[in-house]
Amino acid sequence: MKKLSIFIIVAALIVSGCSKSFYDVNTNPNTSTSASVELVLSTALKITGARQINNMTFASQWCGYWAPSGSYAISSSDLSSYRETTDFADGYGLWTNAYDNLEDYDYIEKTATKNNQYFYIAAAKTMKAYQFQQLVDNFNNVPYTEALAGVSNITPKYDKGQAIYEALSTDLGAAVTLFQRADAIGSSTQDILFAGDRTKWAKFANTLRLRILMRQSQMSGRAAYIQTEINKIVANTSGFLTTDAAVNPGYSNSTGKQNPFYGSAYSVAGIFTQDFWRANAYTVAFCNGNGDPRLGRLYAPISGGSYVGCVPGASGNPVGSLSSTWGPGVLVSVSQPAVIMGAAESYLLQAEAALRGWLPSVNANTAFNSGVTANFAFLGLSAGAATTYTSQNNTQTNYAVCATDAQRLACIIRQKWMAFHDVTPFEAWCDYRRTGYPADMLLSVNPGRDANNIPVRMLYPTIEYTTNAANATAEGTIDHHTTKVFWNQ
Repeated sequence: MKKLSIFIIVAALIVSGCSKSFYDVNTNPNTSTSASVELVLSTALKITGARQINNMTFASQWCGYWAPSGSYAISSSDLSSYRETTDFADGYGLWTNAYDNLEDYDYIEKTATKNNQYFYIAAAKTMKAYQFQQLVDNFNNVPYTEALAGVSNITPKYDKGQAIYEALSTDLGAAVTLFQRADAIGSSTQDILFAGDRTKWAKFANTLRLRILMRQSQMSGRAAYIQTEINKIVANTSGFLTTDAAVNPGYSNSTGKQNPFYGSAYSVAGIFTQDFWRANAYTVAFCNGNGDPRLGRLYAPISGGSYVGCVPGASGNPVGSLSSTWGPGVLVSVSQPAVIMGAAESYLLQAEAALRGWLPSVNANTAFNSGVTANFAFLGLSAGAATTYTSQNNTQTNYAVCATDAQRLACIIRQKWMAFHDVTPFEAWCDYRRTGYPADMLLSVNPGRDANNIPVRMLYPTIEYTTNAANATAEGTIDHHTTKVFWNQ
């Protein structure tokens, strides 16, 4: 765990015009502690939004979205080998950066609690749940109850992943109750997620809670607990997301201020600079084989009009100019928002909960169709195109023609997999570990591959074995191909 790094002088930095990066909020924790919760929330959300793509590129390859072009040599130590060291996770900012971001939200919660700022208490609880869930999903047991104590405890204990999940569900329920207060007032300008709309925030908290519960759906003996928690969501009457939860701090065509995904492809001068990542042959094959018009929105055709993908780990991949790059549905503009949870996921989570009998008020087929339609709309396709797609006699695209619950679940997860493309790829990795779907996921063909399965977790980072050694080593010997997180046992 990072020893301390509370980000609390954002306001001073903004006012002074300091030249810090648009995304950099690291500050000296021994200076001012009077930053307004409004400004800290804005900055913290900006970081969270950037993390969903910038820190999750490993999932985009593992889950069949992207692959390196043939312009780059295969390496036995790259993503396609499935190898991990204790430096792997923090190379993607999955530990230290996550706790840094959590310290922002913890500062907001504590400061807002002192000042009875109910909106910000609730927002902080919600975003802490968002980040802690990802930590558990990556590492299983992690510091939680003692994690954000700063210098008063630089060797925090590890809490059980399941216990953390249960606490997060409770916290999200408390957040919704706070959002429902008439005096829960947020800033329409500094809240770069929902512009101070507490109703949307409550829906987001409910949807995140449903995600946490559905993550445990394959576990033995958890059905009664999940049902009880879902009943609490239904009882609070705020409902689930019907729009994307997406942050936009004012992305613009300036160095360091572009949308982080768009900026990874285009320079400020408008020159396309992304030569490494190209379309993955797996997604191209699925779209071509299932009449999926999203192909032309996710990827751009090469000269001649065809779509060409690369195979992870292959030695004969086409070079960058001969393989498809990202398309107009995901590279929209320099100022496009950064999605942290899409409406499509909300509907498809509801469809799965309904399929399992935990959300009887929802029609699974209707929710499924709404989820696909939401993703089509996100990519710039019409509702009519979505209806045509979901009306095929195809168990990959049409929930209604599935004959068994196994087929229905596979259909839901398949469409979640499509909806996560270039948005929240981390969720696709979690669903794949949880359900085994899509069942035909293309594995790397790298001859140096160290196992026949995609990794099932991350190894604790080197910094933990250095600064918190007793607690880290107490977790025992961990194998990233066999030591699963609690919900994947």
